[in-house]
Amino acid sequence: MGYYYEQRGPERDGGDRRPGCLETLLIIRVVFEILAIPIAVLVLVFIDIGVTFWLFTLHPALTLLTVVPSIGALVWFSQWERSRFRPPGA
Repeated sequence: MGYYYEQRGPERDGGDRRPGCLETLLIIRVVFEILAIPIAVLVLVFIDIGVTFWLFTLHPALTLLTVVPSIGALVWFSQWERSRFRPPGA
C-alpha cells in the first residue's frame, strides 16, 4: 500500500518505494524475450503460407518448393522434441 501514498519525513531504509520506469521496462523486456521466438515462428509460418499460395497460382508444381522444406522442418522438430522429452517408463 505504500506505493500509493506519499511518504512524509525521511525515507526509511528498506521501506516501500514507488515502482519506477526501470522496473516496468525490465518486466517488458523479460516478457518480450520469452515471446520473441514463438512470435517469429508464427510470422514465418504466415509468410510460408502466403508464398505457397502465390507459387500455386504460378504453377501447382512450384508449391513443392515450400511444402517439402516445411514438412522436413516439422519432422525434424518432432524428432528433436521426442529426444528431449522421453515418456515415463521408456
